[in-house]
Amino acid sequence: MEDIQERISERNYNFLKNLEHYIGCKLIFFGSIKRCDFIPNSSDIDIAVITDNIQDTIIKLKNFLDMDNRKIRKIVQKFPNNNDIVNGYKTNYNDFDNDLSIEIIIYDEKYRKHVMESINNINNFPFYITFTLLIIKFFYYKLNLISSGTYKWFKNIIMENYLNQDLHDNLIAIKI
Repeated sequence: MEDIQERISERNYNFLKNLEHYIGCKLIFFGSIKRCDFIPNSSDIDIAVITDNIQDTIIKLKNFLDMDNRKIRKIVQKFPNNNDIVNGYKTNYNDFDNDLSIEIIIYDEKYRKHVMESINNINNFPFYITFTLLIIKFFYYKLNLISSGTYKWFKNIIMENYLNQDLHDNLIAIKI
């Protein structure tokens, strides 16, 4: 967690440290908080939790964040580079007074390898992908020139195409 400490407020850092301690699982940060396209007070913080006891972790998370069952939904993911289907649970938490927006995905320990490979890919985008995301975020968050739907559409296209390697392959083909 120390690697994100300078990017968020002291209050939010302490909140996340307390959350990590309360649920008894390491918070694994990924996405823009780990890259240069994080925009303080605007970007959300993506967190993965890998646990050997999903139900206990969900109960602790619900208690700490004071949320009900409807806020946590089951997800099914297929990660690039393998054909395995991975199950998990996802929730969002917003504290608008303290400019904190987090998205938490809880995974079973048996999926650790796949989850960590995916997180590594997301955290280590090539410069051109990160730079493109930063431009889109600037237009959305700072200039308010694009709508939320347009921002999400651009972001999803970039992320999905790169992670599936379509964009990367197309760019290489264009350079030749």
